[in-house]
Amino acid sequence: MKRLMDKLIMYHEIHRFYREGIRPSQIARQMVLDTRTVKKILTMNEQEYLDYQEKLSSRDKVLDPFESFVRSRLEACPDASAAQLHDWLKEHFTDLPDVTEKTVFNFVLMVRGKHGIPKPFCNHRDYEMVDELPYGKQAQVDFGEYNMTTEDNKRKKVYFFCMSLSRSRFKFLWLSEKPFTTLITITAHEKAFQYLGGIPQIIVYDQDTLMLVNENKGELILTDAFRSYVTYRGFKLHFCHKSDPQSKGKIENVVKYVKYNFLRGRIFVNVDTLNGQGMAWLSRTANAKVHAATKKIPHQQWLIEKEFLHPVSEIFTPQEALKSVAVTKVNVINYKGNYYRVPLGTHRGTGTKAWIEISDDNRLLIYDAENNQIASHQISTGKGRTIGGSHYKRDRSSKINELIDQLASLFGNPDQAKEYLLQIREDMPRNIRDQALHIEKQIKRFDMDVINRSLDFCIENKIFRATDFESVAEKFHAEKQQSTEPAMPITIKTLNHAEYKITPNKSNISDYQSLMN
Repeated sequence: MKRLMDKLIMYHEIHRFYREGIRPSQIARQMVLDTRTVKKILTMNEQEYLDYQEKLSSRDKVLDPFESFVRSRLEACPDASAAQLHDWLKEHFTDLPDVTEKTVFNFVLMVRGKHGIPKPFCNHRDYEMVDELPYGKQAQVDFGEYNMTTEDNKRKKVYFFCMSLSRSRFKFLWLSEKPFTTLITITAHEKAFQYLGGIPQIIVYDQDTLMLVNENKGELILTDAFRSYVTYRGFKLHFCHKSDPQSKGKIENVVKYVKYNFLRGRIFVNVDTLNGQGMAWLSRTANAKVHAATKKIPHQQWLIEKEFLHPVSEIFTPQEALKSVAVTKVNVINYKGNYYRVPLGTHRGTGTKAWIEISDDNRLLIYDAENNQIASHQISTGKGRTIGGSHYKRDRSSKINELIDQLASLFGNPDQAKEYLLQIREDMPRNIRDQALHIEKQIKRFDMDVINRSLDFCIENKIFRATDFESVAEKFHAEKQQSTEPAMPITIKTLNHAEYKITPNKSNISDYQSLMN
């Protein structure tokens, strides 16, 4: 009956659109129908359309001979899918007509309705509204990532950390250019606690590998670094079951809110600017607007809740959660029988230390005393090996920007030289240091007139490679050498060799002096 009513509603809608002057093709697009079907319905009155529908419902179906088989199978296995029944039909009947999957689906649906065999709901779960938690009791944490657009219309992926107090719905957001490691996660927690003004009793997480090593029959094993941090800060942990986002729905909604209210359509300049914009967005929108569920403003509720949070007594240094290792004088560290390189200059005397972390993809991450990541290596399964190639042998004490500025200052036109070097950096970002150092060698080889002429020529002809710059400089140098070479002495050929050996008379300097006086 419901199906027939739906058909009647569609019939009257089509005729209404047509009376309003809408063409059949436009009606078909709007009703998602074939144009021929619309035209056919427009030729019928209501009774003719009802007769047509009755004829359709009573007509023979190509799978009618197999109805008893399908019915018996559905009664024995109510949750069987139409795809399974299609396979069973092909398995038991060699004379099965060549029908589409949609035909089988419609036929199975008809059999279920005709004989009252509904498909049971699998894994049905009942939900109920939970009571609001006490102030200061719980916060929820989640991570997200989003593809932004840069100023030069390139794609830039950013990663973000969210924490939300469950009672007040007061939110915190922090973004990173790099994927989150345990150390970055600890740093994000510290920033969140400072922003929230305290620490809740319990924090709810996904079963994230940043914090967990694995799950052993229900027992969750924390990473060493995160266990040290939790012990220091004293909050309790609650990890959701896998594939159970409903148990932390509050923070799941915050992640979507960040993506589609804050990040979508925003231009990425740099991560510091983005974090500043994020703080402004939290104050302006996320924590200032009335929450859809609580009907209260998160910031006003936070003014109450912060009094129930455990105070943050002192700043926690994230590296305290990591294992420290000694840096040898040859700029390597020893980890489980292998040597891993760190950049040249890391060792600064006896007692120099670095801090290590194992990432979820089995990489050894190495940090300096300022929590800057200085090296990353795939962990080796062997023994006695030295890991890390020439990449870690280079002198990284001076930054690329400083190197470019210093090199540009050596040219006659530093601004022009800097633009040239920046273009090389854009074309070959991974090799800019080698390119700059190679140009610096040419400055030492040739005089500045040759170097400046080479720069003008390369810019004019869009030559942005150090080796090509060298070739141009060599060409100009050779031309300059040719123009300044002394003329060859003229040899006088004569038969009387005594004549060209005659010494000419010399004037006395006193004669010129008397003339000048």
